[in-house]
Amino acid sequence: MSISGLKRNTVIYLIWVLAALFTSTQLYLKTLDAGTPGSWPKLFFVQLLVWSVWGALSPFIFWLGKRFRIDRQTYYRGLLLHLGFAVILVLFYLAAYSVIWNVLGTGTLVWMTFKQYFKLFFLNLFHWHFFIYMAIIGVAHAVQYRAESEERSKKAINLEKQLLTSELNTLKAQLSPHFLFNTINNVIGTIEQGKNKVASGMLFRLGAFLRTTLEESRHKLIPLEKEIAYLKQYLDIEKFRNQKLEVVIAEDESAMDFLVPNFILQPIVENAIKHGIAKAEAAHRIEIGMEQVDENLKLWVYNEGPLLNRVQHSGQKGIGLSNITSRLEVLYGGNATFKLFSVNRGVLAEITLPLESKG
Repeated sequence: MSISGLKRNTVIYLIWVLAALFTSTQLYLKTLDAGTPGSWPKLFFVQLLVWSVWGALSPFIFWLGKRFRIDRQTYYRGLLLHLGFAVILVLFYLAAYSVIWNVLGTGTLVWMTFKQYFKLFFLNLFHWHFFIYMAIIGVAHAVQYRAESEERSKKAINLEKQLLTSELNTLKAQLSPHFLFNTINNVIGTIEQGKNKVASGMLFRLGAFLRTTLEESRHKLIPLEKEIAYLKQYLDIEKFRNQKLEVVIAEDESAMDFLVPNFILQPIVENAIKHGIAKAEAAHRIEIGMEQVDENLKLWVYNEGPLLNRVQHSGQKGIGLSNITSRLEVLYGGNATFKLFSVNRGVLAEITLPLESKG
């Protein structure tokens, strides 16, 4: 038994000891009122034996409450089962109660005396102890619901921490030194060539890109319209660095208000340029699209270039793409997917998200 389970059972038994203390004191006061004072220690000992039966049954009843829940899905089944369990256990309790009083009264177990005690207790105490069983079941359910609520809270806190960590990792990937250094080097090279206006344009776009990154990183979800605008800023910078790059964005106006994870497309496009366009001399084109499919939003990025290798086909991804999978898992559980396919003369990355509008 776990430490928490031992503590719980100890508390339960102490409750029944308090019940014995209360009932024995009540009986003692009744004997005083009747002018025939009894022995309080003896009364307490008898009541302690009586209530100890419930104390012994309580862990089992808690298990019954956990095993056969009375909730929205199993309300009638659970209620009927516990009505039956209540009758059986109360009859068992009354039988034990009768044995205790029989033995204490006669010094031995006499069948006729036992039947008299059992009939007396059944007629006068059955309904009270029936409600005691149902009260224990109510407490068991309350304890279980509280434990489940605490567990859900812990999971929510852990998921929030994972989300924050994932977003930080994504932000670091977006602001990778490799990307920034290459852009700055291109700016320097452009200035050295005397193309100051071109260099100024690159710096302006880089500043806008960085500002948007920092501003939008606070939001978990943003409208697709903002995501596409951010992606265009990034692509403007890439086009300065890679003159042969050709990008086609098939924008669907009806999908622009749907919410998507912030900066979800940029790492995919960056990966397409780095591992697709840059690796093949004849590769120039990247296509980006979106569409509503039933209750889902589908986003895709296609790039010309080398097909997926065996490792990539097995589902393994680099850090940037793995961050995407982690973020989708945290935000949507198993309701979102991210897949890579080899198609025609390139690679297709596809994200499927449940529909969610901004207002």
